[in-house]
Amino acid sequence: MSSKLASLTKNDKDIFVGTLATMAVRTRISIVPNAKAHGDQPDYRIFANGDYEIGAAWKKMSETTGNEYLSVKMAAPELGAMAIYANVIALDQIGEDNVTHLMLWSAREPQASASQMAA
Repeated sequence: MSSKLASLTKNDKDIFVGTLATMAVRTRISIVPNAKAHGDQPDYRIFANGDYEIGAAWKKMSETTGNEYLSVKMAAPELGAMAIYANVIALDQIGEDNVTHLMLWSAREPQASASQMAA
């Protein structure tokens, strides 16, 4: 199941901007290229309201379509106790308000804690 978290517009500097909208949060976000020092670092950093870092994104390639997308992980107290996982995908056509990409929620099963696994 996918649910839209944000409509984004990508500019010529490879920066995505839009509004993150959940039941609890509505804020402007930007997804900015990250100057990577080594290969393990994310390709992008995600900021809310300009300077508050809330997540990161990595470039991925779809095994089924071959299309590039961003795999996103966000976490902040305002977003709740668990991290939010999502994918940023390109639209086939430019949408309303010049929207070029969507951020879609990617449901994940909670990980069992070490104490639960030992039981």
